[in-house]
Amino acid sequence: MLKIITLICALIGLLTAISLETWLRSKIIRNEASAERYAEVKSRNSEFWSIQYVPLLIILSLLAVAIFVFIGHLNAAVFLGGAALCFVSVVTGATTVVTGSIASSSTAVSGDIRSALKTAYRSAAVMGLSVSSIALVGLGVLFFFLKRGQLIELVASFSLGASVVSLLLGLSGTAFSGAYSLTAKSDDFTDYTGMFIGSGADHVETYILSACSAALLSGVAVDTSGIMSTFTATSAARYPLIVLAGGIIASIIGIMIFRGYVVKRPASGLTVGNFVAAVLIAAVAVYFSNDLLQSYVYGVCVSLGLLAALISGEASKAYSADGIVFKRFLPDVKRTGVSQSMIYSLSIGMISVIIPAILTTAAMIIAYKYASFYGVALAAVGINSMAPMNSAVRGFSINTASASEIASVSDPDAESPNPADVLLTASVRSDSVGKTYSGVAAYITLVAMYTALSVVANNPAINLLSIPVFIGNTTGAVIVFVCAGFIIRSIRLTSQVLRARLNDANDPEKRITSLRGLAPLFLISFFVPLAAGAAGGVNSLIAFTCAASVTGMCVIFAFNNAGKHFDRLATETLGTVIKLMVAVALVAAPLFMNAGGIF
Repeated sequence: MLKIITLICALIGLLTAISLETWLRSKIIRNEASAERYAEVKSRNSEFWSIQYVPLLIILSLLAVAIFVFIGHLNAAVFLGGAALCFVSVVTGATTVVTGSIASSSTAVSGDIRSALKTAYRSAAVMGLSVSSIALVGLGVLFFFLKRGQLIELVASFSLGASVVSLLLGLSGTAFSGAYSLTAKSDDFTDYTGMFIGSGADHVETYILSACSAALLSGVAVDTSGIMSTFTATSAARYPLIVLAGGIIASIIGIMIFRGYVVKRPASGLTVGNFVAAVLIAAVAVYFSNDLLQSYVYGVCVSLGLLAALISGEASKAYSADGIVFKRFLPDVKRTGVSQSMIYSLSIGMISVIIPAILTTAAMIIAYKYASFYGVALAAVGINSMAPMNSAVRGFSINTASASEIASVSDPDAESPNPADVLLTASVRSDSVGKTYSGVAAYITLVAMYTALSVVANNPAINLLSIPVFIGNTTGAVIVFVCAGFIIRSIRLTSQVLRARLNDANDPEKRITSLRGLAPLFLISFFVPLAAGAAGGVNSLIAFTCAASVTGMCVIFAFNNAGKHFDRLATETLGTVIKLMVAVALVAAPLFMNAGGIF
């Protein structure tokens, strides 16, 4: 029965995405200006994808061979399956990048701002529904057709495949969009293609990793449920899928609630849809928790993840670019120059860390109290079950920003209310919320992953004063800042190549590549976790993943609300690197359990 429910929900999600895509195309107002912008955005989208295939195939082939040799042939096959699933889901969802931005801007220029806001949101929702539905089908095949023993053995390799693709698309997408923003001419507009694709890649990666973490911890659910429990570890492993399936239906309802009302706060309607979807997901989680696992406790754990993300998102509005905190002091700071504004923005971003950090930590502590490590994994599943909504909010911010720039170029002298201004306001006010949702989802998922690593290694407690743990903690904390530096460097290098191409478009040697400067990040993501394990064995590996997760998420939460100069170091970039490092640690853990480390 669970197989059928999961498949039906996934199919409904895909059909809804297709219907929304058709509706979006009908909203494009055909004229010379929109045709020109459509062609330009489509060209950039094609350019982005044209440079992904060869590097992606090379990297995946090399890793598959390494997994085949050192771990096993089934692991290599499942690794490629996870990679293919992530890639297909992102490519499918990314078809709305062009349609969404043009539909929003063309309707806004025509004076229908309400329709512009609605099309911007629904085009982003197509990405969320596509990646979630396709990912759910792949997870269903893995979880329902493999025995639990096989699933536990292979699930880490599956999640690693998704993480590798997400890393490539997320980082190169950010570099691609960042480079265009640094080199945009006065009569050009910023490119958001790569940013939108990177956001989709991040959501599908976290979505898959949360379900895989819960599967790895399903044995803990049985061990801690008490002697009267009658459910099996297989039921505990499959329970998250029904939550994710319910999340797709709930998200569709929440997405349709947003109607694009034009008021002083054009993005305020998003909150209602988010909370409605969360309530519906919590109801599904509680019902099936009692039905499958004979207790409402597990549904409560799912609800805790939802609650932490929703409250964190609402609280983050005060720290957004036009929030209460910024508005209070930023006008005075701006008079002293750009550098003072940047410093002030960074300070506000760092202060804002306290809210999501406290709320997510509290949610995980309560979940742990109820259901041990399995409860933490369910909290991660809870927020990721809202992936279509999360993606819609994040994409709404990106789409409205893109549409605002296109609208300002197409009709700069529009009467009040200026469509470009309304779209920009909507973008700013939803940006911090969407990034906070993504950050909370990534943070709880990372905690679930490294607790799963501890359980897999049969080592839930480690000595903080031991040399291996000290090595792992130090390495994990430091590597976060090293990766952040390389991300900034990659954007700069890519912008140099792009600037040269813009100056001499006929020179084929100056074709932009968004992969420039990213090689060190790929090497770091794979070899630093292995080096930590080689130095101190599995204890060092566990400490490494813990330190990288906590430090990385604090940095991400700070940069999310630190303004446009820093927000490219958000979940789609730095968070993706950290998730990949933890996935590598999970796959490599059995090697270090047997071989140990130097210290």
